[in-house]
Amino acid sequence: MHAESRRMEEEKAQLFAEISHELRTPLTAVQGFVEAIRDGMVQDEALLKRYLDTIYTQTIHITRLVDDILALTRLESGDVTVEKLPVDLVPLARDVVISMEAMADSKNTSILFEKKTENAVVLGDVDRMEQIIRNLLKNAVRATENGTVKVGVGVRQGEVVLIIEDDGIGIAPEDLPHIWDRFYQVKNQRGGYLQEKGSGLGLAIVKKLVQLQDGSIDVTSKLGEGTTFYIKFPSYNPK
Repeated sequence: MHAESRRMEEEKAQLFAEISHELRTPLTAVQGFVEAIRDGMVQDEALLKRYLDTIYTQTIHITRLVDDILALTRLESGDVTVEKLPVDLVPLARDVVISMEAMADSKNTSILFEKKTENAVVLGDVDRMEQIIRNLLKNAVRATENGTVKVGVGVRQGEVVLIIEDDGIGIAPEDLPHIWDRFYQVKNQRGGYLQEKGSGLGLAIVKKLVQLQDGSIDVTSKLGEGTTFYIKFPSYNPK
């Protein structure tokens, strides 16, 4: 019991350290720009606009980060319940694809929806299922420039299989085992991070949500060629 309590305290301390580190960078940037404006150091209108745009972008990033931290903390503490009702992933995935087309267009990227079955019903929470699909699809679009993202839904051997595939930057072999870790950021081929940086918590949240609904998630990737996520849920067949 003592060892378990100590382990939990160590994990909590590690989480607080990670949160502090992730918040410090955007907060420092905001503080620097605000101080420059307050002290009258920014007289040029164009420069002032750039500073204000940066402040706005960083505050949005902080808000998303805090929201994701709260969501993941609730998931890891078991403080989230899911309503398991019949959900057809075919129309759900198609609707998410349609809603993401504008984002894909801005990257000159196409999203293709491949329906491999007429219906693919699982027992789950429709809002959580949508969150899973949207997070993975958003990651795929972020990683893809002038390319294609494919979303497929099918049924195989008693399981509903959701596949999200992109031909984007891919993930290096040394990064692949860590993509589920909190705050882990995948680097591109040049060693930098994705231009549109996320919170680093999205995949950790996705994995928890999949597991909460009796599913599994796997990934394959090749650097410079793309990434494919495979999500499986037990198929629901009402009698």
